[in-house]
Amino acid sequence: MRLTRFLWSVLLIGALIVTISAFTAPGAAQRTDDPPPFVTPDDALTLHEEDLGPATRDIAVDFDTAIRPALDAYLQRFGDLPGIATTDAPFVSAIPTPVPPVYLPLIVGSPPPRIVVPPEPTPAPPPGADVTAVTWPEPSIRVGRGMTLTYEIRVYNDGKGDASSTTVVVPYNRNHILPIASRFDRSAGDWVSELTPTQLTVTFGRLGGSKMRSGFIDFKVNSTLATNTAIETRSTFRWSDDDRGGNGRGNWAPVLVGGGNDTAPFVWLVVEPVRGTANTTRTFFSDRFVPGENVVTWLNTPRGVKPLDVAAAADPSGRVWLTYRPSDLTPGIYQIVAHGTRSRLTGVVSFVVQ
Repeated sequence: MRLTRFLWSVLLIGALIVTISAFTAPGAAQRTDDPPPFVTPDDALTLHEEDLGPATRDIAVDFDTAIRPALDAYLQRFGDLPGIATTDAPFVSAIPTPVPPVYLPLIVGSPPPRIVVPPEPTPAPPPGADVTAVTWPEPSIRVGRGMTLTYEIRVYNDGKGDASSTTVVVPYNRNHILPIASRFDRSAGDWVSELTPTQLTVTFGRLGGSKMRSGFIDFKVNSTLATNTAIETRSTFRWSDDDRGGNGRGNWAPVLVGGGNDTAPFVWLVVEPVRGTANTTRTFFSDRFVPGENVVTWLNTPRGVKPLDVAAAADPSGRVWLTYRPSDLTPGIYQIVAHGTRSRLTGVVSFVVQ
């Protein structure tokens, strides 16, 4: 009888443990609107690497020919600023009378004190690098479920000195995307130097002043993601040089999930209001620039490109607000172009003057 009771007790305890485990398992706490796990924590990440070949090039003005004159006019305005005037030297009308020589008697005594030559001035520090890292997604607006999302990692050196090494850290959500391949210039020392379940690190080799280089990371998109899920990333970067080096944050590069791919060559830029009279003040906004960079503008008009005095610096999150009152514009459709001077990212949006 006691043995029977003992066996029933063991069975009851076992049933309770199974029931409690079912409620406390990690899957039970998962929200129903979250996508199924793309991978398990034990899955090993593999990355197919491809040598892109020589990818270093000069930093060039790569705008469309229709908007290049606007930037040239904008830069020319700074070149036309008057220089600092210097005071003229006094005018001398007569040749000064020469002073008669004075002969000193020979003095015999102790030798004159030794002349101490001052030390050479401290040489100026070597020129430093000035690096910016930019992430550009392709497609840039919407990517299809189960398709490939490619991030181009661009590094610009606007300094006069070389950057001996630059590292760019790209975070990602492994339930949204998984890295599957990379393409970099291996001969220049560019490669994916670290890969973890939450981020990957790209190391670029020596990059000369006024040079830029880029490479590509391919990601596989989770085929179970809901429509309009935001796949987003913002890189951080650090460089070393012969001076002090530096670091910074890159641009925000979100992409929405959908049934297919949709892309554009420009970053997101909005205007409010879209329609209004010439005396209506319009506000332009974007959050896709590099933190702290200057954003300049120009206008595409039916009669050509018009430079604007509208400019602002992006805040620490890469957001910029620009206001413009087109009081001298006739009714019609116009485009304002906002260009980041460090990231080389460009936003375009249309507005209507009634």
